[in-house]
Amino acid sequence: MIKNISPLVLFLFSVTGLPAQQYVPVDAGSSVKFVIKNFGLNVDGSFKGLQGKITFNTENLTTSGFNVSVDAASINTGNGSRDGHLKKDEYFDVAKHPKVIFVSTKITAGSKPGQYTVEGVFTIKGVSKPVSFPFIVSPGANGNLFMGQFKINRRDFKVGGKSWVLSDDVTVTLNISTVKQ
Repeated sequence: MIKNISPLVLFLFSVTGLPAQQYVPVDAGSSVKFVIKNFGLNVDGSFKGLQGKITFNTENLTTSGFNVSVDAASINTGNGSRDGHLKKDEYFDVAKHPKVIFVSTKITAGSKPGQYTVEGVFTIKGVSKPVSFPFIVSPGANGNLFMGQFKINRRDFKVGGKSWVLSDDVTVTLNISTVKQ
């Protein structure tokens, strides 16, 4: 009987690929950073409180996905006064919208091994917009490191108003360390 099951199991794995690995992002080993120009100078900042679930299978990307968030109130630009201002209604409105969220809708392979493109929905301040960006995956001892970068227009998400000194474009850089669940 076992001889009959083994070929069936091998056939199913060859058709469907290996099972997707479940990962949990590790906040302490990760970084979610942004850069925006203010008065012509780059201002960087970061978020903490990373949580969520990542499912990843290089053999069958249709079973892969990201559902992650950061704590909006954790915003840190190195200036406490500015950070307090960014937490208010005009910017992130953290009292009403405590999370910045990304949920993927599609992942495709890139042109080189370890390179991929993710499409998904980015939600800030209750406003959801589609984003697409390339990322790479590096294997780690207990999980993977997912690294990517993309640009958004802050005003698309109703973050801040029209300004002559603050750029609309924000570059977000992700270095997400994970452990297998």
